[in-house]
Amino acid sequence: MAVQVLPPPQPIDPAHQPPTSVTSIPADAPLDEILRILEKDGGVILTNFASPEELAAIDEDVESYRKETRSTADSALHIIPKETLAVPGLVGKSPTVAKLCEHPVLEDLRTAILQDNFSVIREDFVEHNTIDPLLSISVTLHIGYGAPRQRLHRDDNVHGIKHGGKFDLKKASQFGCLIAGTRTTRENGATMFVPGSHKWDDSRAPRTDEVCFAGKSPLRFYAP
Repeated sequence: MAVQVLPPPQPIDPAHQPPTSVTSIPADAPLDEILRILEKDGGVILTNFASPEELAAIDEDVESYRKETRSTADSALHIIPKETLAVPGLVGKSPTVAKLCEHPVLEDLRTAILQDNFSVIREDFVEHNTIDPLLSISVTLHIGYGAPRQRLHRDDNVHGIKHGGKFDLKKASQFGCLIAGTRTTRENGATMFVPGSHKWDDSRAPRTDEVCFAGKSPLRFYAP
C-alpha cells in the first residue's frame, strides 16, 4: 500500500499558553504513584531517570551512525522530517541504552502495564502462562533546525487499536519511554501532549490549543 505523504502541519501559535502541564515526579517515586498518574493523565515525567554520564555515553555510542540515518520519503521512518536525524535499532548500537532498558523502574512499569498472566484448563490440568512485553522500537532522534512538528496522534494507531469505553491501563497495547538527551523546550521540539486524551474515543480529534509541552531533561514519558 502506498504511503500518503502529507504536507507539514502549521506551527503551534507562538502566543499559545498551555492550559495544562505534564506532572513531574522523581524516578524513585513509589510505583503506585507513577501508575496513578499514568492512569489519570496518560503521561508522566520522571526526573533523574538517567545520569549525565549515561546521556553522554549514549551520545558517544550513536555519533558514528547519525549521518547514515537521515529520513527520506521512502524510508521506514518517513514520518520523521528530513531535517531530523534518526538512529534506529538503538539497543543494538548503544550498550548504555540496553542497560537503561533494564532499569528497575522501567522493568516494574512494563510488568505492571504490559505483562499478561492467564490460565488455561487442559482436561485435568491447569496451565499457568505469562506473556512478557516485547521491545517494538528503539530509536534516537536529533531534531534539526527548521524541522516541522508532527501532527497530534495516538502512538497506538500503529496497532489498529480502537478506543472507547472505560480506559484500563492494563489493556494498553504499548508503553512508550522518551529520554531527553538535552534540555527540551517547545522551541526545540519538546513532545506535545494533551493530558487525559488517552481516555477519548476515536471520534474525538485533538486540537492544537489543548497541547502542553514535555519540557524537561532527562524525562520518562508514557505514550498511550
